[in-house]
Order: sequence, then structure tokens, then C-alpha cells
Amino acid sequence: MSSRTGWAVAAFLLLAGMAAAALLLLTHGDYRPSSLTLQIGKRTVTVAAGATLADAIDVFALHPRVGRLLDVNGHVIRPNAFPGSIHVDGRAVAAGSVLRDGDRISVVDGHDRTEGLLHSSVRLRNGLPGDPQFTIARAPGEELIVRGSLSHELVSTRFRVLGTARPQRAVALTFDDGPSPVYTPRILRTLRRLHAHATFFVIGYLAQAYPAIVREEQHIGMAVGNHTYNHPEVPPFAQLPRVLMRDEISLTATVLARLGVHTDLFRPPAGSTSPAVEHVASALGERVVLWSVDPSDWAPGATARQIAARVLSAVHPGSIVILHDGGGDRSATLAALPLIVHGIRHRRLRLVTLDAVRSTRG
Repeated sequence: MSSRTGWAVAAFLLLAGMAAAALLLLTHGDYRPSSLTLQIGKRTVTVAAGATLADAIDVFALHPRVGRLLDVNGHVIRPNAFPGSIHVDGRAVAAGSVLRDGDRISVVDGHDRTEGLLHSSVRLRNGLPGDPQFTIARAPGEELIVRGSLSHELVSTRFRVLGTARPQRAVALTFDDGPSPVYTPRILRTLRRLHAHATFFVIGYLAQAYPAIVREEQHIGMAVGNHTYNHPEVPPFAQLPRVLMRDEISLTATVLARLGVHTDLFRPPAGSTSPAVEHVASALGERVVLWSVDPSDWAPGATARQIAARVLSAVHPGSIVILHDGGGDRSATLAALPLIVHGIRHRRLRLVTLDAVRSTRG
């Protein structure tokens, strides 16, 4: 055998030995790859062998979103209340855990959560008016109140009737569509001369234009209610989107608040109401007030005697009468007013305002 052939045989035997040794190492599990392939979400990535979960978090900026604790109105109570987490193969593991080839890393965000609800009830011995309210009557019952358990913000109130409504031996005169710079001051003077009180449902933009009249109404003991800001009638108020209902009510409430008037009385234009109207008004702290006697004093050609006769033929204990101090010529209503007041008192009925009811809304 030549020396060259000998060297070739020796080299072959050396390579075969090395292959056998490598195979033996693999068989005994001592082989270590230089890198690992991982799945992070939809990405396939490579890391050095021996990398830990903490290494992967740092290299790939794995930062789960932190959830907030919110109140019932969506305001933040605690910004970092619910931390997220990072899972390996669907399980939470320590940050120092060494990763293995093929591991799946998932980032689990913390979610915002809303505080719980706190339910309570208040027994109202004197009862509450209806909502919508058509008459002066109070039904005994309790107010069911729902608030945020941490913030104590109001979520809802609902009155549960526990008995029969009791009408009062009283009548409430109400006036819509003012303030009018022509007729409202004259009606106020007449009521003051007669020592009578009434409730005025004012239109927001008119209250803004004639604030002194609204202040005078309150100063002499009249009640003031909300009659929307623009008095929308087409389409009917109950057919408006809820956001517009809310704007019409809240804008007038803001105007009145600037004048020092805080009311929970709301009368929709033309009495157009619905469960949606009642819900929106209630959410703004106001109840819907309608009427039980309508003499149509706004009708063309109506005389003072006709208006008074229509009122007096229909009133009874608990009646709410609708009249108008704005929106047109109200001279007939002004002239009918003494006849109406004397006629009601002749029936031994008191004249009262629809005062705001003390509420637990707080």
C-alpha cells in the first residue's frame, strides 16, 4: 500500500469517528443549538440559545396594555388597575424562565373594567308625583337608586309605587312659552295682586334674552320649569334623536342655572313625550310635567270668558291647568286670569306651584 493511500484511509477513519461521536452526543441529549425559533403572536423570531423570557420581553419590547378602573360614567378612577401579562405556551411563567425552541409567546393585555353597582332604596313617606305628571297627586312608595360602588355617581333612579295616589285639594296653574316681554310681566302683576302662585315653563333662548323676567318670577314665589331651548315641534319632540332631546333640555337647564334657578320640572313642547323623553329627562334630573286641563287659550278668537269657562268646567282636586304667557297675543289669557283664580277658590281649592321635589339624587 502506498503512503498516499494510507493517508486517505486514515483520514476516512478519522471523519467516520467524528461522525460517530457527534451521533453519540445527539443520542445522549448533550447537543445544544446556537439559536431558538420562537412564535410571538403571528411573528416567527430567532433568539440565542439560553435566552430567558425576560430577554425576549426586552429585545422585542413586549409590553401588555394596562387596564384602567372606570366609574359608571367612563371616567378613570385608577389608571393602572389591571396589568396585563405575558404567557409562554398559554401559561404564565416567571420572567427568568429559559425559553425552548418552538415556544409560543403571547401578550395578554389588561382590560378596562367598570366599577360595580350599589343598589339602595329610600322610602318616601309623602310619596312622589308621577313621571310623567298629569295631576297634583303623590303616590306612596320608594325610590330605587343605583350608584357606582366606588364613585357613588348616580346611574339611575326609579320610583316604585306602593299604594294609591292621593290627589290634593289644590290646582296648579302653569304657563308655557315665555318669558314674553309684553305679557309675562303683566301676568305676574295680576297673580301678585291676586296673591296667587303659578309655574312658568320657560323657553331657553327667551330666558337668555329676558333674564330679569325669569328672576322676577322666582323672586315673587313662582316656580320655574324647563320648556326646552328652541321649542322644537316639527318633528314632534318625542321623535327627535336622543342627543337632540338631551341638548334641548340641558341647554335650558344651563341658562336657568346661570340665573340662579335650579329646577326638576320639564315640559316637552306640545306635551310630546315617550319613554325615551322621560328617560333622557330623568337622566338630567328632571321629570316630565304635562297637564289635565287645557282650555286652548292659544286658539285664534278665544275670548277671556271662553277660556275661564273651559278651565272652571274641568278643574277638580289635583288638576294641572295649561295656559300661555308667550308665543303670541295673550291678552285674552291675561283677562281670563282673575276669573279663573276666583272660580277655583270658590270651589275651596288652593292654588299651588309645582315645586321641585326633594330628591335623593344628590
